[in-house]
Amino acid sequence: MLERPHVEFVQAQLIPWRRVGPHAARPDVEYKFLSRDPADGACSAIIRYPPGWRREGLEHVLADEELYVLEGELTIDDRGYGPDTYAFLPAGWPRTLTATRGGAVVLSYFSAEPCWRAGEAAHLDRERAVPFLDVATLPWDMRVNDRNLAYLGISRKDLRTDPRTGERTFLSMMLPQSEPPGASGPVERHPIVEEAFLIAGSLTGPQGTMHPGAYFWRPPRRAHGPFGTRWGAVALIRFLGGRHVNEWGEHAPFSFEAPYDPILPPELDSLRHAPWQPAPGF
Repeated sequence: MLERPHVEFVQAQLIPWRRVGPHAARPDVEYKFLSRDPADGACSAIIRYPPGWRREGLEHVLADEELYVLEGELTIDDRGYGPDTYAFLPAGWPRTLTATRGGAVVLSYFSAEPCWRAGEAAHLDRERAVPFLDVATLPWDMRVNDRNLAYLGISRKDLRTDPRTGERTFLSMMLPQSEPPGASGPVERHPIVEEAFLIAGSLTGPQGTMHPGAYFWRPPRRAHGPFGTRWGAVALIRFLGGRHVNEWGEHAPFSFEAPYDPILPPELDSLRHAPWQPAPGF
């Protein structure tokens, strides 16, 4: 699931909705594929469930499924997942009902091709599960984790740390009017994949200014930064392939006027010149 091409960054609003057929894990819904591994089908997507969508019967998905609800409400068995709720359901997680009354837009991550099977799975690692989190009720952790990023005033809400691999998912908030002192800061790298989706605000880096709906998939050891934000930002961030480590290197300049200069795979490259203005919705 870690062989995807570098995407940094694309506004999800520019990616067309695609209809998915009856053999997918979520049949008869619409997807926006943000990135996908061509080898094993692992993918990150926004899924739009139409009003009245419903699926019944005991089944499971042959992949880990991680979800964050952006709009509407999705019901899985006896739980209702409204805006800003989260879950991590490991491969084989059973369900007898998945439905929505008024429709839902859900940020979804699958660790392999999201295929479904009827009945119970032969194996299920329940220790890895995070069945439900109401993220809005969680406290922000305001401790400074890395002095090189202190200028951003970062706070976090930890959503998941994998007990086997140390992979993490968390919500990150950056304070308004934050930029590196002297318009210059050290370049950062990680030995593992970093993936992010901007939920609110804006964030400026070398590739330009991200707005809500911006997405990146950054392979291991790719240099990035420094970053700044005029009016704050909130992003859902995932680190994949091991434990999160920051490695610091040379300094680079920072400017809020950085033009949009994305790193995109061929299937998204046509979007680098597509006209777009910040607007609500995905």
